[in-house]
Amino acid sequence: MRASELDGILNAHAFLRVERPPKLRSTTVELEPFVRLLGEMIVAALARNGQKLEEITLNVSNVVVDAEAAGPSPEGEYVAVTIRSRGDWSPETAWTPGAETTVISADLTAALASARASYAYTRRLAGAAGSITVFFAAVADA
Repeated sequence: MRASELDGILNAHAFLRVERPPKLRSTTVELEPFVRLLGEMIVAALARNGQKLEEITLNVSNVVVDAEAAGPSPEGEYVAVTIRSRGDWSPETAWTPGAETTVISADLTAALASARASYAYTRRLAGAAGSITVFFAAVADA
């Protein structure tokens, strides 16, 4: 997906709190599987205590995981997409391609595989909040 397509998706989701870097990177994910996955991520946030859309944060970040920091997340350059909201996000889980781990729901896990995500994890955060973050390999813009 080109950075301009990701920019359009972020603009179309202005009903959420959107956080983004000044310059978006392009990724290896295709547009349609990404939109499906983003929808499943938003549904997961809405399912936590009946969230209102305007209380959900959509964050996109450019991330570099170097060899020393690599562990469950693979080394490389990524575009990380996070949905964060209040509510119970337990248990914390991590997903890698081919893993048998279910992340939040079977539909969300299937969407991760379909979008060919590189890595995903959920977290419980302070103040009865949590998030899901998905990494997609970054590519140079053509």
